[in-house]
Amino acid sequence: MADAEQQVQQSLVRRFLNFGYLKTPQGICKVAELVLGLCTWIIIVVHAYCCVQVFVMFVSVASWLITLLGLFLFMCGIHERVKFVPWQYSELGYNTGVTVLYLIAAILQVAFAGSSDAYKAAGAFAFFTTIVYGVAAFFSWRQWRGNRSGGGDQAVEKTPGAI
Repeated sequence: MADAEQQVQQSLVRRFLNFGYLKTPQGICKVAELVLGLCTWIIIVVHAYCCVQVFVMFVSVASWLITLLGLFLFMCGIHERVKFVPWQYSELGYNTGVTVLYLIAAILQVAFAGSSDAYKAAGAFAFFTTIVYGVAAFFSWRQWRGNRSGGGDQAVEKTPGAI
């Protein structure tokens, strides 16, 4: 009896959550962004921080929360139901903006790390997170460009006589 109830619960979870999204490039990037961003702000928050680290904490925690929300929205399929939001353009703008903010935060973190190995490690994680957001921005750009031109990277069939 417990097995049947557990199977019903698992099927409900699978019905509402698209775990296949985690296998896409955007899904993989979101998971990596969450893990690396979490490492960044945990390292900083464990140590006493001030001044520059406040900006780094703001960037890392805010982007972590928004990325977590985005992962939830995409896994639940809300992006397919809410048509009035330009999801691809929003994703491209978000990933590009966060890449720039994380790059600034990483540079500041390393520049003001001093002799603290923990702050240097946080800076390294911030750089890794910057790279992952940059890769996500690239994938967002490719997806946006593909839908904008109507074919993406697919081969275009030319009719005879067409230029």
